[in-house]
Amino acid sequence: MPILETKHLTKRFGGLVAVDDVNLKIEEREILGIIGPNGAGKTTLVSLISGLIYPTQGEIAFNGKNVEKLPEFERSRMGLARTFQLVRPLQQFTGLENIMVGALFAAGESLKKARESANEVCDLLEFERRNLHIDKLTVLDLKKIEIGRALASRPKILFLDEVMAGLNSDETWQMISLIKKLRNSGITIVIIEHIMGVIKELTDRVVVLDSGKVIAEGVYTEVSKDPKVISAYLGEEE
Repeated sequence: MPILETKHLTKRFGGLVAVDDVNLKIEEREILGIIGPNGAGKTTLVSLISGLIYPTQGEIAFNGKNVEKLPEFERSRMGLARTFQLVRPLQQFTGLENIMVGALFAAGESLKKARESANEVCDLLEFERRNLHIDKLTVLDLKKIEIGRALASRPKILFLDEVMAGLNSDETWQMISLIKKLRNSGITIVIIEHIMGVIKELTDRVVVLDSGKVIAEGVYTEVSKDPKVISAYLGEEE
């Protein structure tokens, strides 16, 4: 049984169909890539699954339980976590304290336990500058905070929304290494990304969205040769 499955998942905003009848299966401990052009519905799909917004129709099953009607915090407590494209840390806090927020509110831990959990997450992410305030941190540090807050909720599945954006080449490779480490720790990972080298390096499988619909699915080497994918997305870079 897949760890997460959607059936006929659809989201309409007035006359716009942002996610259109998406049937998706995510296997436990895999790294799944979601790619597609801007406006394809990738972030909307993640928002539906995480509970930030609710579907117009369709089902979302997580560990065999339908969750499409549950609020975001309940899905988080069950083990669904996500990051956001725009990193917005709490400016008055240190990196460690920002990560503690995930343990306090998403996992419901005590202050003492949240600090312990946040330090464990920082160790996992190799975040050495954890005790500095936000204005003294690098872009890579801020990305680690965003991932760390999600990890502090103790997720079974983690959705990463363009975590490579703004990183230089060396930082990107550091992040790739960290994501591989997360998978080895037992977390299922879904990554939305525009850098195809990252998708090729990290993913076990790729789903391609265009205009809210799944137009291809499979391993990257096969999907990247699909004429529909080249026309809709990969061809833009040629």
